[in-house]
Amino acid sequence: MSSNTPLLPNLRQELRLFEGPVTNKGEPCWLIYDPIRHRYFRITQHVFELLSLWDNITAEDLKAAAQGRLKSRIENDEINDLVKFLHTNNLTETSASGNSKDYADQISATKKTFWKQAVHSYLFFRIPLLHPDRFLRATMPFVDLLYARLTLWIFAAFSLVGIYLASRQWDQFKTTFLDFLSWEGAFYYAVSLAFIKTLHELGHAYTATRHGVRVNSMGIAFMVMMPLLFTDVTDAWRLKSRRKKLAIDFSGMAVELIIAGLATFLWAFLPDGHLRSIAFVLATTSWVLSLLVNLNPFMRFDGYYILADAWGIPNLQTRAFAMARWWIREKLFSLGQRAPEQFDKFKRHALISYAVGTWIYRLVLFIGIALLVYHFFFKALGIFLFAVEILWFIVLPIWRELMEWWDMRQDIRKQKRSLITAGVTATLALLAFIPWSGSVSFQAIVASDHETQIFSPRPAYVRMVHVIDDKKVTKGDVMIELNSPDLDFEMTQTQRQIALLEARRARIAGDSEDRLYLDVILSELDAQRQKLSGLHREQDLLTIRAPFSGTVKEVDDDISAGQWIDHITPIARVVAPGSLEARGYVDENHAWRLGTDNNATFIPEDPLMDRQSAKLVEISKAAAHRLDVRYLSSIYGGEVASERNADHEIVPRSGQYLVRLTLDEVPWQRAVRGTIHLTGKPESFATAVWRRVLQVLVRESGV
Repeated sequence: MSSNTPLLPNLRQELRLFEGPVTNKGEPCWLIYDPIRHRYFRITQHVFELLSLWDNITAEDLKAAAQGRLKSRIENDEINDLVKFLHTNNLTETSASGNSKDYADQISATKKTFWKQAVHSYLFFRIPLLHPDRFLRATMPFVDLLYARLTLWIFAAFSLVGIYLASRQWDQFKTTFLDFLSWEGAFYYAVSLAFIKTLHELGHAYTATRHGVRVNSMGIAFMVMMPLLFTDVTDAWRLKSRRKKLAIDFSGMAVELIIAGLATFLWAFLPDGHLRSIAFVLATTSWVLSLLVNLNPFMRFDGYYILADAWGIPNLQTRAFAMARWWIREKLFSLGQRAPEQFDKFKRHALISYAVGTWIYRLVLFIGIALLVYHFFFKALGIFLFAVEILWFIVLPIWRELMEWWDMRQDIRKQKRSLITAGVTATLALLAFIPWSGSVSFQAIVASDHETQIFSPRPAYVRMVHVIDDKKVTKGDVMIELNSPDLDFEMTQTQRQIALLEARRARIAGDSEDRLYLDVILSELDAQRQKLSGLHREQDLLTIRAPFSGTVKEVDDDISAGQWIDHITPIARVVAPGSLEARGYVDENHAWRLGTDNNATFIPEDPLMDRQSAKLVEISKAAAHRLDVRYLSSIYGGEVASERNADHEIVPRSGQYLVRLTLDEVPWQRAVRGTIHLTGKPESFATAVWRRVLQVLVRESGV
């Protein structure tokens, strides 16, 4: 051995080696355990054999020893990759530079500033509350009975009986949820949820203990300030049996499902009250959270570990992401690099699909969380936290991958596939800025230019109907008389309140207490009189009169004396003499693209009706404050998102401009709803996106 040949770096003395489980290929593997960081690293049998020779030798000595003792030939690249792996994970006594002080410098470098620490803690942090291993081992004999097969069959029987009994009282079971629409109900819900999630984590902990796995800690983790319980079963890496690992993974959900079955059984026998409501929560919440949340493999919940152990791939996300990044680079640039790991074709495609699915899921999830955070906090802090969410979870990973591409730019430039990728990217970018889209579509209704739908102002019953189809009416004629018992009752109560207040005012001379509250009495009396006046006006509206002279059309055949009607279904239509026109509402994002010389086509909703040519004649200069064409609002089945305000008017949720069009020929004698298609000013996709972003920024900034 030459004195000038450097020695391979020594492994840290405190590291431990454990025999690991057999891989999917039937090969043995080993685990390197770092007790300081409580981390495990899986290595192959071949790497283990090389490390067994790793003791104050050079790379050449290692090659010779491997050739002699292991009867295998290794290359310098393999040794360099192994050394890089050991250095990267701080498993050697010295760093890559040969200076042990570098590790201390690395630790110092990882210490974050106050602001970085605050941001990282806001995104995710853990609070270990207890180290339960001794308690779990001491109480395991009392819990072990629950794992018996007979016990599980008993639980299953109770669950099936409970489901059957609940199905016999299904209507009552569903209405139990209404008990939680109060602060007290919300408290019981929160307590029940905390209770069952605690048992969920104990299920993981006891199952791990039963299989000889040490539970290092249990506590609370916060992800974007949302509390989650956690159980540290990292030592499950040592288990050689995949079945035992899966048992630990499934145990939390099994506990919840058992509790749900027992709670369903108890609900059928408990009397109405808080206990029955809690049983309802335990029954319903368990099913939903266990199956929908915990089985989600895209986040590090139970479903993720179940999938990882079922596939036999520890660190599933990290390895799947590496495989997907390699696949993307090969598809885009055809670099010819080796895959990060060697899997069969099915497993490789499964990992890539999983990684892409996880990226899409996280994109949607983190954008949703960012929006919730933005709206939950006050505006300035909300904008900051929104930016942190988007930058940390979405922009930063993309930026890191782009930096990897930049480091490989020399290799990328040499590949023909790179030219194709660059050409396609440039073409798509160019297409995004070309104004292709010139079509504007919106819903409209063809009716007389002077007609209106007749609705009841509130739910009421019919006293008398004075009109029929095709009857001529004059403005102010009574068409339908309605009555509302609720309105009558409210008026009676208000009149009694007014009488009481007037009596208190009349006796004010002889009552010192009333004299003291004279201003309050007079103010309340005035408010009640105004309320009564408003109720009288609303009662007058129950006598529906013709809004103008015209002809009554489409009187509801089911309208008759004594029948109840709602305030949504139209009763009839009054049409004044005049021509027919199409009226609709166009969104503010497209209103600027329309001009009065645009030709259009009206396509009725009824497929048996022919489309008609139309011409745009007028666009309102200001956005509509309310929707006069009710049939176009979402409340009445239309496409314009709308809601009712405090005055019971239908108002749009976004800027809508009224558009009027004339039709060349109208073969119908009734109102017809359909879609208008016309050609407006063309707009590119990039322009539409940029304008929408500016609108949001202006709206949220309050400018």
